[in-house]
Amino acid sequence: MGGQDGRVVPHLRDAGGDIAPRLVLLAVVLLAINFRSVVASLPPLLPDIRRDLELSAAAAGLLTTLPVLCFGALAPLAPALTRRRPIETVLVVCALLTAAGAALRGVGGIAALFAGALVAGGAVAVAQVAVPGFIRAAHAQATGRLMGAFSMALPIGATVGALAAVPLAQAANDSWRFSLAFWALPALLAAAVCTRLGRSQPQPVASHGTRRPLWRRAWPVVAFFGLQSMAFYAGLAWFPEILQAEGWSAGAAGALQALANLVSAAPAFAVPLLAARGVPPRRLLVAVVVLAGGGVAGLLAWPDAAPVWMLAVGLGQGGLLGLGLMLPTLRATDAEDVTRLTAATFTGGYLIASVGPSLCGLGHDATGGWELPLAGVLAVTLAALVPGFLATRPTARSATA
Repeated sequence: MGGQDGRVVPHLRDAGGDIAPRLVLLAVVLLAINFRSVVASLPPLLPDIRRDLELSAAAAGLLTTLPVLCFGALAPLAPALTRRRPIETVLVVCALLTAAGAALRGVGGIAALFAGALVAGGAVAVAQVAVPGFIRAAHAQATGRLMGAFSMALPIGATVGALAAVPLAQAANDSWRFSLAFWALPALLAAAVCTRLGRSQPQPVASHGTRRPLWRRAWPVVAFFGLQSMAFYAGLAWFPEILQAEGWSAGAAGALQALANLVSAAPAFAVPLLAARGVPPRRLLVAVVVLAGGGVAGLLAWPDAAPVWMLAVGLGQGGLLGLGLMLPTLRATDAEDVTRLTAATFTGGYLIASVGPSLCGLGHDATGGWELPLAGVLAVTLAALVPGFLATRPTARSATA
């Protein structure tokens, strides 16, 4: 590389001139797993935490929402930081702060819990914006594969974090503090790998002069990412309770939610890879919206077949996530532009997404049933087609596999 994005990292480069692919892949996967495991590990422990600390439902809700709000509010810090410091350095510091935030949650006490959530959420907010720019700068010819791995590792991290939370607490004599603090360890491992990437005189991402107006290109991507994320977080918050209301046991409802999260990893990997290899993004968009929307419609019309519908929801939402994360790299000109577009996408997208669970709750409170919330999730999923079609317009450049 060294030319288009101003990157010179010689001793980590392979014979083709790019940073050693396996090391880059390992760093991307470890970072992405940490981005979600540190967040998903909290909700399964909330009943114990609320009992021990006498937290109100409102306070517990704020505790779980705080990281998502950080994802949106603090994302704009990433472009400024990566212009002044090497991307690898930014990622190392963010991984260390994620570890510190996870460990702080294990101290115990309400103040430590909220402080830890804020520190970890802020670190993840910056790092997950920097990763796509790092991929473009470090290994541009494998953008599709690396963005696919990044997208795939996010739901895997969420699934692992949620499934391991209670067993980890039980292994430590029912200590939710130990379970929350445990996630500092994989964050430290990610920091170590990113440190290895940055040892050969890394440079900040170089600016390349006048930029095209950002908002004109960004708003369809922001709207698409926000709508697909709103549907995802609304479902994540309420699908288990909706399933229980339809007669499924609590264990079965949780297992079906875990199934949806797990199967979403495959399309989250495949969609960016296919887009980078020349499959028209609009075809991918329609396919994944049909899957996700069909799954929600099935839950609304025939909840007895919930395993089939949750499988469709998971596959569709995984594909929507992969496409949403890939769009900034498809529409950007270089690594700095990727970071700017990703920051705009996450800022607007996560702020839009944060209202989804509350709107579904209001719909349930107003009607006493779950038909209106499910219809709302379906409407939001289908509405993503509009900005999605605009965001997937052919551009002069396309990422390469």
